[in-house]
Amino acid sequence: MKHVFISYAHSDHDFVEILRLSIEKAGYSVWIDHTGLKAGYDWRQGIDEGIKEALVLVLIISENSMQSPYVTYEWAFAFGVGIPVIPVLYKKTKLHPKLEIFQYLDFTHRLNRPWENLIDRLNSVG
Repeated sequence: MKHVFISYAHSDHDFVEILRLSIEKAGYSVWIDHTGLKAGYDWRQGIDEGIKEALVLVLIISENSMQSPYVTYEWAFAFGVGIPVIPVLYKKTKLHPKLEIFQYLDFTHRLNRPWENLIDRLNSVG
């Protein structure tokens, strides 16, 4: 079974854990760096493999993630190998020019997050 790869900045870890649990509750397995990478393993290769084997990459957008060269690498690599990217706006920030054309899911409002829309989108890809 293919998994959902979550790309994020570590400073957004609390939100990402809630997201991971919601995606798993919907029946999907999740690949996330702190569980997907093994000690002593080439982490870059592990990330590449995690993305190539993914159903979709969920990109958490925040100021920190948009400044991270690792997050940029992950979503750009996913686009390059044909893996769909679902942008999730967690904190308002300036988007990378390549991301501006894509519709995102707006999770900036804590009490009105579109969880169902995210799961519907995952279902439409899967």
